[in-house]
Amino acid sequence: MKLLRTVSVAAAGLALTAGTVVMSGSSAVADPSSASAAASCRKSQDSNTFGTYCSSAEGRYFRAVAVCKNGQEVRGQQWKRVGSGNWSWAYCTQVNSSLSWGYAEIGN
Repeated sequence: MKLLRTVSVAAAGLALTAGTVVMSGSSAVADPSSASAAASCRKSQDSNTFGTYCSSAEGRYFRAVAVCKNGQEVRGQQWKRVGSGNWSWAYCTQVNSSLSWGYAEIGN
């Protein structure tokens, strides 16, 4: 079973909430469970889709998570290896909705 750690990448803007740094664009973002753990992830999105690529992270794997306007979360189907050059994509159209925001989920 993979151990999971969530790294937030917001759809827009900059927010600081409960130990989680949420930024838009390509940036390093803090892991909510540890101030010392960090990941460097890029994002791409449109009105229905959220994608992410992590070049470095404490975990070995990552995947995109789309938070849809209907309240459901959709995860990328496959875990991608950190630093592999591969993107993970999550689609809100799978749950008949559009994208609200998204984040990278980090796993070991």
